[in-house]
Amino acid sequence: MDPLLLTLQVLLSALGVLGVAAAAPEAALEQALRAVGGVAIVLLVGRIPSRVVVRLAPLAYFVTLGLLVLVLATGISPEGLQARRWLAVGPVTLQPSELMKVVVIAYLAAFFHNHLGDWHIWRPMLVVGVAAGLIVAQPNVSTALFLFALAFAIMVAAGTSLQRLLAIGTAAAVIAVVVGAPYLAQFGYLGDRLLGFRDMLRGEADVLGAGYQADRARAALQAAGVLGIGPGRPVRVPEADTDMVAVAVGQSLGLVGISVLVIAFVLLVGRVFRIAAAARGPGALLAAGAGLYVGGQASLNLLVAAGLLPVTGVPLPLVSFGLNSTLSVAVALGFVHAAFREARAQGAPL
Repeated sequence: MDPLLLTLQVLLSALGVLGVAAAAPEAALEQALRAVGGVAIVLLVGRIPSRVVVRLAPLAYFVTLGLLVLVLATGISPEGLQARRWLAVGPVTLQPSELMKVVVIAYLAAFFHNHLGDWHIWRPMLVVGVAAGLIVAQPNVSTALFLFALAFAIMVAAGTSLQRLLAIGTAAAVIAVVVGAPYLAQFGYLGDRLLGFRDMLRGEADVLGAGYQADRARAALQAAGVLGIGPGRPVRVPEADTDMVAVAVGQSLGLVGISVLVIAFVLLVGRVFRIAAAARGPGALLAAGAGLYVGGQASLNLLVAAGLLPVTGVPLPLVSFGLNSTLSVAVALGFVHAAFREARAQGAPL
């Protein structure tokens, strides 16, 4: 296992426990246990050879796709939320859309490794389009768009030509719209978020309506200053333990805490890409996909927390409270550790 990567994961997980403890003290112990579980998953997945991962990837894709269909039929949602995104599995709730992110990484890595440039566009087109369409139908537009962008970036990393990228992207987008768009008319909050963000940029935000969360996040960060106000003070920002956990960290530790958070992500993603560049075979694309996943999602979350993007509901990897996000990110980082072991065995400089 790569000691630097593991250390950065533990640091980010610790900041997550601190943020959750500030926003929802009753959930702090659960977050700490999940962080330990995340490390255990990383160590377990990191022992699985990359060739085994790509061999199992098609099966994992179709199983997760079936779960997305099941969500539309029997999915549940918390009280007050219009979308249905979860499946009740005993005492836990499973969110297949989060799992699909890491499954798509594995599937595309398997596809490009097995076909070595000799392939038709219809397979990745269907893989991305159908998965994104089913996620849109929940509706979960931000996750669907992120999945689409993640798949596109992985195809770029795999060396796909511009002509094929455009063909796959256009066709997959059409499939996603056909599958998911008929459901969107039922949910008015999507337009409200965009209008609220527009009003905020104009300085006309309704701080008691759609702009409330962004307004409270800005106020919390401004009050924190350089060193913060300490972790014992309540965070009065909606979803401060999940989507806005960066605000909870910032309020507790101020600019210093936010800086540590951002630097840790930069170092982690940089290390992941260094390992991906050194690896050979399917492990290289698995690691690159993991870096794109963690780096892209962290960037989106932090930009939302800073008020530079509309509220999306995308969690902050390793930091936000949430079992499904912790699980999928841990599996992705496990891919990187497997690539690290294989690259080191091949004598690559790391």
